[in-house]
Amino acid sequence: MSCNLKNVLSNSAGCKENPAGLSNYVMVLPLKNITISVDDSKNEYKITPKTGTALTAFRIDFKSQTGQVTSEDNGLGKGWTHTGTGRVELSEDDMALVSRSLHNGDKYIYLFPTGNKNNRGTEYKVVGNVFGETEWTVAADTGQARGDDHGQTFTVTCGYQVYPVVKWFGTVNTAADGTFSDDSGDEETYSSN
Repeated sequence: MSCNLKNVLSNSAGCKENPAGLSNYVMVLPLKNITISVDDSKNEYKITPKTGTALTAFRIDFKSQTGQVTSEDNGLGKGWTHTGTGRVELSEDDMALVSRSLHNGDKYIYLFPTGNKNNRGTEYKVVGNVFGETEWTVAADTGQARGDDHGQTFTVTCGYQVYPVVKWFGTVNTAADGTFSDDSGDEETYSSN
């Protein structure tokens, strides 16, 4: 990447709305099923499926207006840490099962749709890099009063990304349940006995 600086002008964005927030779901892509690289001419990743023509991921719906992607500077020449969050209020049992799998692996890319679309497809904010390097954590809360916010708040963190905002544009199909199960047979089993 060359160190070419450019002007950052407010009128270059055109006369379009620029609302805050995200849509109400995240797409989870297993790194083993995709090829990913950094686009040095834009703050974007190039993500393509290793087989077929369309990306396939599994979808996690979260409560509207609870999703967010943030970045924090790691220091001079050290990139940025990206963090994505959301609160799952419904389907808590399914979320608990998925969280166990995601918590025990770091080879995923997380795509958070912004709601914007263009001729290349849906705009997504990306958490994850070419190595995956994502950490999935969840905190559960029952709430106290019947009307309280409750559920499981997930946080996915990638400690190194090359831009403070990383995007990808395209189409992602929702995978069938069990599509990305680890069938290698070498996983450990947990017994309560």
